[in-house]
Amino acid sequence: MKGSRFHPSLAENGSDPLPIKRRSQSPLHFYEDVNQMEKGDDIWLFTLSDLLMLLTIFFVILFGMVLHRQARPSQSLPVQMAGFVKSEEDRRIEGAETPPTEVNTEKVSASLESDLLALLNEEKGGEGMRIERQDQYLVLTVPEKIVFDPGQAHLKPSAQPILSKVASFILKHPQLRVEVQGHTDDRPINNLHYPSNWELSVDRATQVAKALIYLGLNPAQLSVKGFGEFRALYPNDSDTGRLKNRRVEIQFALPPRF
Repeated sequence: MKGSRFHPSLAENGSDPLPIKRRSQSPLHFYEDVNQMEKGDDIWLFTLSDLLMLLTIFFVILFGMVLHRQARPSQSLPVQMAGFVKSEEDRRIEGAETPPTEVNTEKVSASLESDLLALLNEEKGGEGMRIERQDQYLVLTVPEKIVFDPGQAHLKPSAQPILSKVASFILKHPQLRVEVQGHTDDRPINNLHYPSNWELSVDRATQVAKALIYLGLNPAQLSVKGFGEFRALYPNDSDTGRLKNRRVEIQFALPPRF
């Protein structure tokens, strides 16, 4: 057949030749296939763009934090520089100044001491009692002979008027915290009631606290401690020293943040 292309072997066998179909190699079709492949792989660009956006936001925030930190020292710089140029005399004067809270506490403690002294001076039979300020405490020391018999924890009748004055003072100042402490000398005690001076000192402090509560004090204001012979004020080498060590101390303290 003219114009048709056929395989020679087929012509020799007498069979009709089969036309051979050729795949089109048009450049247009080639670019269409490439474009389809590229469109299928474009999704990674979305992930990359999101990541870049997050990194940009992170660096903006970090930059803002750095600027904020740099601005803070610059604001306090005048105050710091003023401290460097102060003279030694200025520093000494400032160190001697007392903060306002301490000044307030000092004035209140002085007022409390004056009020308590006025009350106790009106009471007779209080020889040997003393009032002193220790740090932030106002301490009333009552000798053993006023409140207890030796080796006993029963309040003597002579203690009642004094404890009434103390209770009246505390009721006028409900902001006070009150701690009752019992103290003894070093002479050992061992009987059915008190195996040691610790038990005796605790019982004595407890009896004083109970008397104050009976006179109207709030039990939440009170605490009790017994120290036995371990907080001696004087050497326990004489009868005079031992007598002074046997005592009850009532401590008055202002609460924190007063």
